[in-house]
Amino acid sequence: MKTLKQLTVLILFLSGLMTTGCDRKENAPPPEPPTINVTDSLVMVDLYHSMKLGEWGEAYNWDLTDPESWIGIGFQTDENGLKYVNKIRIILYQDKDIECSLPSSLGNLKYLSEFGLGGIPNLRGSLPESIYNCPMRIMKIGQCPKFEDKLSPKIAQWKNTLVELTINQTSFYGEVPKEIGECQLLEYLSLNSNKFSGTIPAEIVKIPCGTIFLHHNEFTGIDWRIYTENIGYGDLQCAFNNFTGEIPQEVLESERWNRFHSFYPFNKGYGFTNYPLDENQLPK
Repeated sequence: MKTLKQLTVLILFLSGLMTTGCDRKENAPPPEPPTINVTDSLVMVDLYHSMKLGEWGEAYNWDLTDPESWIGIGFQTDENGLKYVNKIRIILYQDKDIECSLPSSLGNLKYLSEFGLGGIPNLRGSLPESIYNCPMRIMKIGQCPKFEDKLSPKIAQWKNTLVELTINQTSFYGEVPKEIGECQLLEYLSLNSNKFSGTIPAEIVKIPCGTIFLHHNEFTGIDWRIYTENIGYGDLQCAFNNFTGEIPQEVLESERWNRFHSFYPFNKGYGFTNYPLDENQLPK
């Protein structure tokens, strides 16, 4: 009899456990929907680790499970309340010997329109080629002296979006692609203090942004059609470059030459052999 009572209690106890478990399952609140789409979330994880953001101090020590903690990241939200990354701005300006780079997955951010990096002394590598697939409006990179890349002809893919391009104090090198002239929405263009070289393309002055800043580089020439054919209407600031050779007489006699010719002073050991050095003819 005692055994029967014990068995009955055990059955009732187990039955209660099963009922409670079912109740908990049925009454549990639904899981929280994700606040950021999976692709962008994974790219941010890549960015955090590739840039070693956790080593730069508290400000960038993100909680990877909480997008609200992602300092420097901006979002846009779709009609379903799902967030997409549309802005990255990592400005450090710290003298730390932390070697870092950008992840190749950046180009997966299909709404990325603003991209900024500043003051990262040991940023290595280059821009992922895929970033030209993003609808870029503003790109600003400054004081990243070891960041080395070329501007790709794919910059023409930004022709319907790009309004500002600033790349200053980096190790960007090579020729500026003529395709940059297709970016007709550009309002500001500065490529100062880099290692750009070769000939400045005539297409660059077709950009309707007024003055174009190209000083402190390694340019060796300029497409003189800017003067002889009066291409475009932009003004070039090109002091401190490696210009060589002779300025064609046709250029010196052109109306445009009299309006602007900002090439002086040159980098040490360089210069056009017939550059007019009369103080009255020097750029103001």
